[in-house]
Amino acid sequence: MVERSELQKMARTIDAHRKHLDALNAQTEQISAIIEEHALTTGILAELQKSSKTGHTSARLSIGSGVTLNYTHEGKEEGTALVDIGSGVFGERPWSEAHALTLERKEGITLLHKDLAEQVKKLEEKITLLAQEFNSAAEQLQPTQPQAAPTQDNPPAPATDEKQPRRQQRRGSRFGNELTLDD
Repeated sequence: MVERSELQKMARTIDAHRKHLDALNAQTEQISAIIEEHALTTGILAELQKSSKTGHTSARLSIGSGVTLNYTHEGKEEGTALVDIGSGVFGERPWSEAHALTLERKEGITLLHKDLAEQVKKLEEKITLLAQEFNSAAEQLQPTQPQAAPTQDNPPAPATDEKQPRRQQRRGSRFGNELTLDD
């Protein structure tokens, strides 16, 4: 027979795992957005490299708030891009190097995404198993539960009635008619 305290402990464990699962899912979504951003960046850099061979490269760059800048690059040499090389330091690199660096970062982030997806899968399996154990334990506890339920329904009502007059007394006796932070 499972005790009520064990059942509550199991419920807290399941809840903690679900919160962890929610956090992992949020991280997975953020990483997916970063992967999409890297894919877009590598695509743009690849197109800039191709068009630089013609001697004239142009693009439109959105800077936000509905404002777009025209960019042109003359000459058959490839242009440069400012790239974050770590710790908030930016370096000017040719498009081909920026492209290679972005692809490398994307691969690393994709590996992280796969790792998180695997963690999510394992955690979902663990939560399912724990939930099944909880349900089995709860079924064993149910015959004694209906007897304990009526005694628990009565005490909360008087406790709520006691709290309201105290709050009113505090407001009137300590600060007169002024409101406090407790209000």
